[in-house]
Amino acid sequence: MTTHAIAYVEWHRFRPGDGGVSVFDYGSNQKELLGRVSNGGTLWLVTSRDKTPKRYHLAYKLVNCKAIPPEQSLFSGKEYDYVVRAQDWQQSRHFGYNDATDILRRLQFTSGRPMSEEAEIELRLRNIPELATEDVALLERLQHKIEDGRAVFISYSHEDDAFAAEIEHELRKRDITVSRDAVFLLPSNDWKKAILQEVMSTDSFVVLISPNSAKSRWVKREANWAVKEFKAHGLVKSITPIVLPDGGWDLFSELHCFQRWDYPEPERQQEEFDKLAKGIVLSRRAERGGYRSRLSEKDHR
Repeated sequence: MTTHAIAYVEWHRFRPGDGGVSVFDYGSNQKELLGRVSNGGTLWLVTSRDKTPKRYHLAYKLVNCKAIPPEQSLFSGKEYDYVVRAQDWQQSRHFGYNDATDILRRLQFTSGRPMSEEAEIELRLRNIPELATEDVALLERLQHKIEDGRAVFISYSHEDDAFAAEIEHELRKRDITVSRDAVFLLPSNDWKKAILQEVMSTDSFVVLISPNSAKSRWVKREANWAVKEFKAHGLVKSITPIVLPDGGWDLFSELHCFQRWDYPEPERQQEEFDKLAKGIVLSRRAERGGYRSRLSEKDHR
């Protein structure tokens, strides 16, 4: 299994990117760097500016890292004792501007000391902590949001599972990442905690409207959370109520300020799902480019 770790790169070395790279070196004076990722691991890099409140940005992803002699690096051996280079430049990334703060606060790490126990994200990342499997999934979902579109959460009653599965299938065909409890919830998970965590990692929210969902305490709770986040300009950037054939729109007055989408008849489904996807997905997709970049832990600000 590939080891993933995360570290900090100072803001003055970061510039919003277009997704591609040609050469990436990361230098550090901490030997932990080599122990974490120098044998083909992946290194995620985060940066931040001096602002209050402080927000953090996912800056780079270095894939298939190998240790190289510092004198052969882009640093010319003058600054750092340890350097790794991304060998897979096609899968490595330089991300455009984004806000990863809330995702970072949810990282658990393999050490058993989660980010939630730290007051300062930057201080925790100075130790180049190793990421747990769940952490990698969070960061990869954020990568998809940055590069390809929105991550959509579907809130629904289990009695409407067939509709939820069909909507998920149609949106995935249109390259939209979809989360719902039937997909991400494992038998060993605390389902209440897992659902709320999944909701908090999405920015586009879909509510399936029906008499069944109107009776669901969890659908109501999720919908109210999404409306609150939307009005506060928080995590949720769009809300789409989908009214199923049995109706129930009058039972969701809290969503009446949003444009509803009626589940279509079979002969119109492809056309209508195209319209739904266009209303959800980001209009701009990342274009790939190439350049050289040297990155480091130095001069944290």
